Amino acid sequence: MILKKNFLAKLSLMSLKKNKEYDITVEFYNDDLIDDSLNDDVSYEIKRSHYVFIKKIRKEFEKNNIKINKFNLMGTILDLNFGEINIEILKSSDKHKKNIIWPCKEIFIFENSKIKLESLLFTNQITMEEYESNLEDLKYELSIFENDEERQYIN
Repeated sequence: MILKKNFLAKLSLMSLKKNKEYDITVEFYNDDLIDDSLNDDVSYEIKRSHYVFIKKIRKEFEKNNIKINKFNLMGTILDLNFGEINIEILKSSDKHKKNIIWPCKEIFIFENSKIKLESLLFTNQITMEEYESNLEDLKYELSIFENDEERQYIN
């Protein structure tokens, strides 16, 4: 992940109030993920370049007397085109400085949804069949396959 010079120019730091605290979410096209699908062969590692990117952004904000508390960095292949980055800056809801890095947003969504489904299952709010069905729907929606052969069949 490379920080382009014009990237920071796109951020309208002038519209942000100095000496205020913000949270930032950056979603980037992670070209480490392959073939528009997620499977066991995909690398989900956090790399040095992710930390360097966060450090550069934080430094630029700090030069303008703007404090970033929570920095979310999420990679994706489904919602963005190659090389694209989405940025969202909100007033901070957190008082502590922290970085949260997910090289794959789809896996983050899948894991959180799976935890919710498991909770519903364990509290007997859904049946095992409903749990499995919802899990399969979620995998299909996020293009998560346990292996490439699953994509080749309709059933």
